[in-house]
Amino acid sequence: MKKFISLASSPGKTGQYFYTAFFNYYNIDATYTPYKTSNLKQSILDALSNGIDGISITMPFKNSVISLLDSTDKSVNLYQSCNTIRIVNGKLYGYNCDIEGVKHVSEQIYSNDRISILGDGAIGSMFASYLHSHNFQVFSRRTNWVGRIAETDVLINCTPCGTTAQDNLFESLPLGTRLVIDMSMATKNYLAEQCRISNIQYVSGREFYKQQFLKQFEIYTGIVPQPDIYDRFSEKFYQSI
Repeated sequence: MKKFISLASSPGKTGQYFYTAFFNYYNIDATYTPYKTSNLKQSILDALSNGIDGISITMPFKNSVISLLDSTDKSVNLYQSCNTIRIVNGKLYGYNCDIEGVKHVSEQIYSNDRISILGDGAIGSMFASYLHSHNFQVFSRRTNWVGRIAETDVLINCTPCGTTAQDNLFESLPLGTRLVIDMSMATKNYLAEQCRISNIQYVSGREFYKQQFLKQFEIYTGIVPQPDIYDRFSEKFYQSI
């Protein structure tokens, strides 16, 4: 049996659901288990000693894990972020599947758009690097957060803000906003509701996660999964949460 895990500071249940569903669908004898950790290095050593075949890495470890890897693909080096590890003969091979999500949701951005990226963590920095030829500005909660209200065409939210009215990003969305890309997996949130009221296109983190998952599954199993199968499973999953 193959064994896959995720390492996170606050584990969720999304990955376990989709991997279990896909393992069953493709008749793969494997498990996927999320684990909470505050000591990434020790958790990876434990994974090696326990015969783990792959590790999904989530925030806040996507950058710090790179120094622990034996080999990295080009996108890890380019964006300084790793969310996927394959373990082969005791060696750690790192991949960046998040870039598949970045590319997908960015397809709706025009070349002349003004872009506001909220958050300067791993995902926000990846969007900034990928959209380097565009007119964009990054707003960090540590420095220039107040500037996020500036007029823009595209808003990319890579922070947990905006999910409740008590933690809202804006009293009203910035002037000119036509597209909001939100990394939140919860579509019933304050930012999504603001977009609905203002008739602004809203893209949730579910679209991002889908592309990331499909690529990660391929790396782990060698199987190119069918997107329509993912859509079938996702409909059931998101109705239950």
